[in-house]
Amino acid sequence: MPIFEYRATDADGSPQQGRMVARDLASAAQALQAKGWSVTVLQEASRAPTGTERTEAPPPPPASRPAPPLEPRSGWVTSLFGPLFGKVGLPHLMFFFRQLASMLGAGVGMVQSLETLARQTRQPKLRRILFELRDHAEAGRPISAGMQRYPEVFSPLMLSLVRAGEEGGMLERSLADLARYLEAEIALRRMISRETAYPKVVVAASVLIVIGANLIIGAVAGPSAPFRLQNPLAEASTWMVLGPVLVALFLFLRVGLQNLRIKRAWDLILSVLPGFAGTVRGFATAKFGRALGALYRGGVPLHRAMLLAADACGNEYIRSRIYPAAERLQQGGMVSDVLIEAGVFSPVVLDMVRTGESTGNMDQMLLKLAEYYEDEASTMAKRNAVLFGVLAFLLVAAFIGYLVFSFYSGYASYLQSI
Repeated sequence: MPIFEYRATDADGSPQQGRMVARDLASAAQALQAKGWSVTVLQEASRAPTGTERTEAPPPPPASRPAPPLEPRSGWVTSLFGPLFGKVGLPHLMFFFRQLASMLGAGVGMVQSLETLARQTRQPKLRRILFELRDHAEAGRPISAGMQRYPEVFSPLMLSLVRAGEEGGMLERSLADLARYLEAEIALRRMISRETAYPKVVVAASVLIVIGANLIIGAVAGPSAPFRLQNPLAEASTWMVLGPVLVALFLFLRVGLQNLRIKRAWDLILSVLPGFAGTVRGFATAKFGRALGALYRGGVPLHRAMLLAADACGNEYIRSRIYPAAERLQQGGMVSDVLIEAGVFSPVVLDMVRTGESTGNMDQMLLKLAEYYEDEASTMAKRNAVLFGVLAFLLVAAFIGYLVFSFYSGYASYLQSI
């Protein structure tokens, strides 16, 4: 296990420093917090040459650094180069948000936490971003000010939850919720990959088998044999059409969805598409309810809480419906009336919000609502993943059937000609 260096202050106010062995940074921070110590510096010990051991404390950080810029990056970097080549994998982001939540919960300062995580991460771009976020925090700015400069890394959902946590004084809880959302997203993607792995292998193997079989047939029966295997995926003309389609789809998912108008239209299609509408609306409702409940409990003004929760729902279409309706809150309207005017929530949601308003425990009602819809949407997403795998397998079976039928048709025609 790794060795960590620490500097802390014990319960009597005496400074403490030394080394300890722990599974990771979060475990080390929690162990020090369990002693009642306030951690000021915590980082992995530098590896010393063989036979030696460094005992001095790590050098303190510089007194001040130049504040990083706040203005957006250039348009082509933000809209084209970043989405195409600047992505950061969800596992790296999940690890970052979870570790940052654990370190903040253990009492480690924001600047020290970001610097430690930046030195620990192995993803080059994320490391540069974390050092920049550290400089923002050191300049007294919220970390969301730096995150918003990298829309290809931090989605609107991530940015909105972090802003909600900063404004509501519950950043640690927001980061933990965000890590849990990413963990569920990663699990869903892995399930889809697992369910569709066999059809993908069959398609790839069919291309190779058809090419090899045609080479054998050509060597035995001659280059003009009429009963060759006909595989559209092994023909250049197919890829002249299919290639641009795949490239256009890739660019749409990576670059096109960065545009708010395109993203709103795409979310609208998914929100009404049979088979996907329930899952998409369920996840959006769960994220909206959890964010609104936490902000309401944190004392954020209701109108501001409604707007932040709309940003955190992760669905641009639903967000665009909530924003105009939220203006009624400044005129003394009820939350349930706002949700009714938005027209995107089910009667169950409206009834639970109305009950929470009448009983005075709307924050608890919203959190229960979020838990219900999270479970419901996760179940529907898993079901859709399994159905998608079955559909892919059936399409592959039809494709293989076409290959066999075309071969024997050509072979039968060849025998009749003889």
